[in-house]
Amino acid sequence: MISAGRLDDEGYTGSIQNGVMKFSKGSLIVARARKINTLYLMHARMCREEVNVAADNAGELWHKRLCHMSQKGMRRLAEDNLIPEVKNVQLEKCTDCLAGKQSRTSFRTRPLIRRKALLELVHTDVCQVDTKSHAGSQYFVTFIDDHNRKLWVSPLKTKDQVLSVFKEFHARVERETGRKLKAVRADNGGEYRGQFEEYCRSKGIRLECTVPKTP
Repeated sequence: MISAGRLDDEGYTGSIQNGVMKFSKGSLIVARARKINTLYLMHARMCREEVNVAADNAGELWHKRLCHMSQKGMRRLAEDNLIPEVKNVQLEKCTDCLAGKQSRTSFRTRPLIRRKALLELVHTDVCQVDTKSHAGSQYFVTFIDDHNRKLWVSPLKTKDQVLSVFKEFHARVERETGRKLKAVRADNGGEYRGQFEEYCRSKGIRLECTVPKTP
């Protein structure tokens, strides 16, 4: 839609000649329309936000209709006269295309290095299940030795039980193996902060916290 009154107030002039309608201000052409049957098809652009004009860009419209086809593909269709009213395809930057084609850089792969002895590093994490157990547990905590990948699993009713379960695990594995637990690696969750940090510090255990959403 074009406001003729707004165009007149801003000093724009219009002309219709040989099936072409133009709106201009000095040498600047704001809008151009081509006569099709008894109507004029408008191709317009915004000009310094001085005049509100509804732009009808056939190329952009068909780009969306064809599920954001590439400019090269649309030009081929236009050359074969398969896209009505489109002759020269020149697409502007499409924010939807840019967002859809973005990808996250893969994590750098590196050789797998395991610890050379038991209890040099233990990985731990807390997981939640959808259905509670008969005993009322909805979580479980895992402890995995980095050397031999041995796994210990303990059920939890609440996450604040992680510290008490870890204390039991710590005492048991050190007595069974005759070795000292040197380091624990967690995901920086709240259950591994505060008292858990203090306990590790008091026992000389190094607590390593990983960055969220990383391997």
